Amino acid sequence: MNKLCKSCLVLLLTAIMLFLAGCNTKENGQIPSPQNTQESKAEEKQSETSGMTKGVASIEFIPDPDGYYGNEVKPITITDKKMIRDIMFMIDKSKPLEDESKISKMRATAYKNNKLIITKTNGDKKEITFAYDTLYEIGYIEDEGTKFEADYSFFRYMADLNEYTNPDTNVERQIVKLFGGYTWTVDYRINTLKEKLPDDLKHRAGEYPEKIYWAYVNELSKGIGLDFSEYLGKEVEVEIYRLRDPLPNYMKPRINARGIVVKYDNEIIGAYIDAGRQDFMACALNRKRLKDIAGKEWNEWIEDYIDFEDELEIRLSKMQPEDIVREYFKAVDERDEKIIRACTTRENQLKYLSIQRKRMG
Repeated sequence: MNKLCKSCLVLLLTAIMLFLAGCNTKENGQIPSPQNTQESKAEEKQSETSGMTKGVASIEFIPDPDGYYGNEVKPITITDKKMIRDIMFMIDKSKPLEDESKISKMRATAYKNNKLIITKTNGDKKEITFAYDTLYEIGYIEDEGTKFEADYSFFRYMADLNEYTNPDTNVERQIVKLFGGYTWTVDYRINTLKEKLPDDLKHRAGEYPEKIYWAYVNELSKGIGLDFSEYLGKEVEVEIYRLRDPLPNYMKPRINARGIVVKYDNEIIGAYIDAGRQDFMACALNRKRLKDIAGKEWNEWIEDYIDFEDELEIRLSKMQPEDIVREYFKAVDERDEKIIRACTTRENQLKYLSIQRKRMG
């Protein structure tokens, strides 16, 4: 099976680009402060009414050295004003922990030794610690011996700082408005990519799963009235945003959401939500799934995007399941990449994409 997986997964690099975006290397563990938009400046003025936020010059995040954060664990210095406001706002919303049983489920393997060193503009420093458990989605903040309950979005936000190492908070107003209209909060842009859309969405046996991916996410985008099929064959810009809000409950155990925007000549032509590097699953901005939008389950829906006139597709359709299995392993032995893909279901091709993404992440 190792040989089989290796042969399948090496071929899926094209469609992987979008999922792997946002993993640039951070220099000296510092997140600088870019120019803020007018909207950010207005928010800053408003947020300074909070005593905890006012006068904060920087925040140093020291992750749990024994925690599994995916990347190398090292201190991260945050000077970006919007990020400081967001972090302090979430801390400020926390309430004293009155019931210790709420955090009694935390495992020994929880992320327990995280620190924040908050530096004021006058040089004063304040240190707080926090711990959280990703399995039970619980955590607490400790300040001078007192524990506080914080919304779990705070812990996800902090964990992602070690995942997305080049955040850009200079987010366009149209992006904030688009996601805000569906009650999504945009934290920052993770990355921007140039992608050439396929010329058509009819997937032929043995092709890369690129067309399957674009057909799938375009269906989700159509759920909010944005159909980018008329732009097939054109080069588009794909922007990826970190969203503070969790994925819909039906997508559990997936929780972290990313907002994907497709642009052509700076015009938004498509948008959808994906589950980041953990899974290929996605949903529409209105939180509807494929079935809700298309009115069909995956196996029925995908038939609209299969080229049933393709010669290889016709030949395989006439074979018995056991014959396809033999064809598959024969192709593996002969390293016939096209036949390997042709004998794999379209859904599994996207699942292989997810496995490769985890291995490379």
